[in-house]
Amino acid sequence: MYAVVRTGGKQYRVSPGDILEVEKLAGDVGDSIVLEDVLMVAGEEGIEIGQPNVAGASVTARITGQHRGEKILVFRYRPKKRVRVRRGHRQYLTRLQIDKISGDGFEYGEEEKEEAAPEEIVEAAVAEAAVAAVAETSSIAEAEETVETVVEEEADIVDRAVDAVEAVGDAASEAVDAVGEVASDAVEAVSDKAGDAVEAVGDLAEDAVEAVGDLAEDAVDAVTKNLKGLVGRGKKADDAEDNEKKEE
Repeated sequence: MYAVVRTGGKQYRVSPGDILEVEKLAGDVGDSIVLEDVLMVAGEEGIEIGQPNVAGASVTARITGQHRGEKILVFRYRPKKRVRVRRGHRQYLTRLQIDKISGDGFEYGEEEKEEAAPEEIVEAAVAEAAVAAVAETSSIAEAEETVETVVEEEADIVDRAVDAVEAVGDAASEAVDAVGEVASDAVEAVSDKAGDAVEAVGDLAEDAVEAVGDLAEDAVDAVTKNLKGLVGRGKKADDAEDNEKKEE
């Protein structure tokens, strides 16, 4: 069962369950849309070709993605005209999953496949093994013994599988506990190291502040001494000028 639909100027052959990418359609991810431009429908009753569309036919799809395609280069060239234009383009695309194809008097959807239960699988395997074993025996008594043996072997296999699953579960829980303990130890170690680092940084900061204070005091003392010296020199110069005036 399939149909041919047209969207974005292109034609696509689709069947229920198919996933295809078309040029951007309006809608959000998860929305259901209906494609009504159906050109052909092929099903159990035969093939119906539209003129140009199949009357009453439609394709229902679900939007599973909105994205942009790969970049392509578009180059326009005109000889002897100095025309050299290169541009890039990324097409907006919509990813669709086809749900069903419907029309007047028919509707086709994706066939649901039922998975067999584990018990049914085991029973089928036992029955198949028993039939194969009986086919190789020559008497009813041997066949009964063979069937019993096969059933016992299959039951033993099932028991061992259950034990293996339980062992895996126990090992997984133990691994989770071990990982949790290791993680807690790692967190404690990191916390201790972080505390030590903070204390060391604090000590270094205090030492740096004290050193800066000492340097500032020394600088103030030196500046004060220089100022006193300059003041003394100025007084001496003034006294010398006064003495020269008096001598004149």
